[in-house]
Amino acid sequence: MGSPDVGAGFAAIVFAPARPDIRPGHETDVIFEVHETGDGGRALPVFTTIERLVAALGPDQPWVALPLANVQRIMGGAGVDKIALDPAGQPGARRWQESDLETLEAAERRL
Repeated sequence: MGSPDVGAGFAAIVFAPARPDIRPGHETDVIFEVHETGDGGRALPVFTTIERLVAALGPDQPWVALPLANVQRIMGGAGVDKIALDPAGQPGARRWQESDLETLEAAERRL
């Protein structure tokens, strides 16, 4: 897994596309948006700035900020074999829209 340079003793914070898990009993969990890679693997895109995340995934993309070390630990346990650092947006890829966020918020209120 690739990682950005980490300063002496400081955890590198990255921004990952993720959304709240609205299933009953999972209200404090998030679902990371993992993508299939060309070689059949699975990768989680992470970004070094919010601006880079928005440029690649759009302004309505939900995200979480967390230390890169946590991402590596969580994704390794979930069978995700790669972390894509600051990937470019994929043409034709689905992007979150404001209406998607409204639907998600309505589902959270029902919990």
